[in-house]
Amino acid sequence: MEECIISAMELTDKALVKYLPYIFQDHWELGSSSEEIIEIIKKHKTNYSSLNILDLGSGKGAISIKIASELGCRCFGLDGVNDFVAFSNNKAIEYSVNNICTFETADIRDRIKTLGKYDIILLMAIGPIFGNYYDTLTQLSSHLNNDGLVIIDDGYVENDCKKDYPNKEYPNILRENEIIEQVNKAEMKIIEKMTINEISGTEEKYEADFKNIQTRCLELAEKYSENKELFLGYIERQKREYEILNNEIVPAIFVIKKKI
Repeated sequence: MEECIISAMELTDKALVKYLPYIFQDHWELGSSSEEIIEIIKKHKTNYSSLNILDLGSGKGAISIKIASELGCRCFGLDGVNDFVAFSNNKAIEYSVNNICTFETADIRDRIKTLGKYDIILLMAIGPIFGNYYDTLTQLSSHLNNDGLVIIDDGYVENDCKKDYPNKEYPNILRENEIIEQVNKAEMKIIEKMTINEISGTEEKYEADFKNIQTRCLELAEKYSENKELFLGYIERQKREYEILNNEIVPAIFVIKKKI
């Protein structure tokens, strides 16, 4: 589970895991925009109160809680950071949706085996957690109703990109045509794609998020001077990530369903 957290949160060292609640204390939405996900659900589904949603890598619960609050969907979130899960459940109470929106600390790779079927499965900025896109979608297919949706917030590089992807630094970043091939191989299809250009305010959000992360890491570096390089290294990793998000990678939301 620790390895999954390291990969999903783009950590430079496993020693950072215990500091995540402090580093991300200024964030509720960790990456994805709840407004965009809600609009996607409205576009493709009706009878919202009958929908069951599985949020894998739910972070601090913002997306599921806002979906449950606005649409009345039943949401179940899984995350590996216990402090995030505790925060999420408390926030669900604050929003008066704790009867339809709950969260659990678990290793997603194990817990998924015990779950039933859902109308929507969310993977918000955590990457293809079961391997590549083909492996992940194949694993999720048995937990998705026939008319269900998998919504993935991730990124890709253009097919004519001159740089090598995937690479050692970003092993999960693929060209768009490679993602499409893996989705098709899993007997699914992409029915909608939204890129950063279609989501207003994304670049400004990236900049604000980075400044908050930088501030908290510098505070930790001062408090725990023996681990100063650990926190400064994470700042550099995040800086590099925001640079490539703005210049090399195309952040995108994919809406995927089974081929019937």
